[in-house]
Amino acid sequence: MTIHRLNALISASALVATPVSAALTAVPATAASTKRVSGPTVNMRWGGVRVVLYISGRRVTDVHAAYPTERSRSQRINSNAIPILRTEVLRAQSSRINAVSGATDTSGAYKRSLATALRTAGI
Repeated sequence: MTIHRLNALISASALVATPVSAALTAVPATAASTKRVSGPTVNMRWGGVRVVLYISGRRVTDVHAAYPTERSRSQRINSNAIPILRTEVLRAQSSRINAVSGATDTSGAYKRSLATALRTAGI
């Protein structure tokens, strides 16, 4: 809920700085065209990884992931690997991304969840 409130505050401040006619046409079109698609949780030795895509048209605009953080080593590895994998997805716009060295299990689970989410989205 905090994220939604923050987005509303940002949107409200943007509306003040933008002419009313432009704000009314731009804001609803963007909000209405973004679709959220979740991949399955793919289990690996240290826990599950699940990818959530945000799609506008046929383009991936953002990627979030749930991943294991219970072990300090998993948290360290995944907190480094997940942002790299996210950047790869946004660049490639597909599941054909490179694995992250030192995070082979996480990379594989991420790619499998991603591939299913992309198929579900029709991309």
